[in-house]
Amino acid sequence: MKIRSFRMVYLICIITILNCNTTAVSEANKQNIYNKDTIQIYGNVDDSEFLIKFTNLIYEVNGKEAKIPIFRGNIGDATHKEFREYCYSNNLLKKGYGEGGFIVISEKGKLTTTFHEFLNFYKGNILKNVDINKPTVFRAWGDPQYDPEIHLTIYYDFKINGIPFVLFVSVYSSERIDPDSVKSIFDIKLKERTNPPIFLYTFFKNDYSKNF
Repeated sequence: MKIRSFRMVYLICIITILNCNTTAVSEANKQNIYNKDTIQIYGNVDDSEFLIKFTNLIYEVNGKEAKIPIFRGNIGDATHKEFREYCYSNNLLKKGYGEGGFIVISEKGKLTTTFHEFLNFYKGNILKNVDINKPTVFRAWGDPQYDPEIHLTIYYDFKINGIPFVLFVSVYSSERIDPDSVKSIFDIKLKERTNPPIFLYTFFKNDYSKNF
């Protein structure tokens, strides 16, 4: 009985040590991943747009995980839930609200090139089974007769681990575009509205573009 009791105590100690180490790693990971270098607000809290540098952003739906690569990210993996919690606790996002999107910053005069790099990046992973030149939904807003620029909204439906997602991209063009006549998404020339030039994208989990 003493031998069995000793083994049981030994086993409990080992499990406790492992759990402590796991917790320590998790807390260390949070300190390294969730900080002002990896999460930068662009504009103000009302805009709720961010520049993030994670390697992957991990979403969770009904116990399933979906890992989405982040364009130009290289700092490590982060969960979408903890990203939001960090933003709430640091007053970067209003409690209960979702982010307005993620920002891609380009060099002046290279916004269209950066947009093409963005498309090719996702063509190699989450959109590998999607025709990149045929967005699920493609809309043009504005009349060039009255507006100096046209707002383009682009939606791609895709799935990861059986979970439906939507990639939403918001860009601007200085020319009127008829989405139905666009043969290649790479033919679009973007309007550089800010300095530095930017465009916005985001992901909607467990959803379809038809709902937007």
